[in-house]
Amino acid sequence: MTTAQQPLQQNLPPPVVAALLPNDSQWDERDLLPTSAALIRLPVSIPVWTHIPISGLETIVRLYWVTGLTQHLVEERKWDSDQYPVIPVDQLLFEVPVIRLVQGLHEVWYELVTPNGDINASDGQPVSIDLTPPVIGVVSPLVFDTDTITEQYLFDNGGQAVAQVPVYNDFKPGDVIVWYWSSSQSQVLPSDEVARRTLLRGESQPLSLAFPGEEIVRRGDGDRFAFYRLRDRAGNETNYSERVKLAIMAQPVPRLLPSPTVAEAAGSSTSSSLDPYRARSGATVVIPDAAVFKPGDLIEVQWSAPGTYGAYETSTADATGKRFSVPPQYIPQHMGRKIAVYYRVSGNGPVAESDHHELSVQILAGERWPTVQCTRPGISSGRLSLASVDGYATFRLSRWMFMGVGQRVSLTLSSTGAPLPVLDRYEVVQHDIDNGHLAVDVQKVDLQAIPLGALNVEVRVSFDNGASDVLFPRLNLTLEQ
Repeated sequence: MTTAQQPLQQNLPPPVVAALLPNDSQWDERDLLPTSAALIRLPVSIPVWTHIPISGLETIVRLYWVTGLTQHLVEERKWDSDQYPVIPVDQLLFEVPVIRLVQGLHEVWYELVTPNGDINASDGQPVSIDLTPPVIGVVSPLVFDTDTITEQYLFDNGGQAVAQVPVYNDFKPGDVIVWYWSSSQSQVLPSDEVARRTLLRGESQPLSLAFPGEEIVRRGDGDRFAFYRLRDRAGNETNYSERVKLAIMAQPVPRLLPSPTVAEAAGSSTSSSLDPYRARSGATVVIPDAAVFKPGDLIEVQWSAPGTYGAYETSTADATGKRFSVPPQYIPQHMGRKIAVYYRVSGNGPVAESDHHELSVQILAGERWPTVQCTRPGISSGRLSLASVDGYATFRLSRWMFMGVGQRVSLTLSSTGAPLPVLDRYEVVQHDIDNGHLAVDVQKVDLQAIPLGALNVEVRVSFDNGASDVLFPRLNLTLEQ
């Protein structure tokens, strides 16, 4: 045969198996046929080639299926050139019988005999068939770290229950795991499904499955059954795993947060009145025994509204866990006012606030406050003689109850003339407290400007940053020459 008479070879692409899953580097299997496609005859399409009909001759296509070392002729088709100058596309669709679709690696290819006698073999299309589920037979149950799930368990474990899937041999990327939560020991409802996920490359065993706490609570208390099943990328499913029985007691316990009381005050459980003298060493906020808490709760007492002057917060309780101390420096700011006393609970879900206790803080009786004294020169029978004043006179106010840094003190000398302000909202400093008194000198020349006769020395102290004043007992003198 001369070169001109040699058969014309065509580069034929492989047949098309449309049912194959897409190849992807994240999965191990390539050219994988879904299990469902292996249960029926498998369509295979022959790509259109360059067809040159020759009258009186025919075109032949033979489709082959290869399993291991065995090659099977699936079907041979012939087309008479006189009848088929153009071969219809629908006649290029073949079907591989189900009997050939067995477990393993296969290849499908075709042979083309053209009218002039040329014989061409196509490239092969691999077909991987997996009909084996990830686990055959009994599927081991999930492993929990408890058989009882309570509200506290969920709180202690990040709001979920986590189970481990026992190691199985045919573990590979692309496997899908579905897990369930049911009230039935045998029945499976669509609503029992909790979640599903596809296993990605790099994951390792044992796998962990999370059962969200909100789902556990929503599905109610009682005996519940947790289980799972596996499905590989081809679609082979295992049986449902053995079920794990769990006792569920996770419904939130309603908090009962009645208002607190103040031990030093007199009144009811919801309102009371406090004599500041009884709280001169501080006040005690008491949580009632009727309050219902949960393990892990954090209790924080609030004394007056947050952000207001003299407000105080504390989470430090005594050994009982229900008595909280308010230092004495947070008492006088509220004299003559009503404040709210309550507590907040956090640590198990949203912050909850108790009922409020309305506390009326009385103004301390006048006799509880010291009276300012003139200590230089000494006063005789309530008389201050200018002749005895050598340069200046000293007025001294002994340390008073609740004396604290930042309190404002005003001291005024009054007679029949215009008042003489000696101190005008002076801010107490630590040195005054350490000394145990507050002293101020009034120059003799200033005293000489005051009309002789009755002289009143008046002291006012503000405990609330200047918003109001408390009048201390007056010192009544007679100023004489």
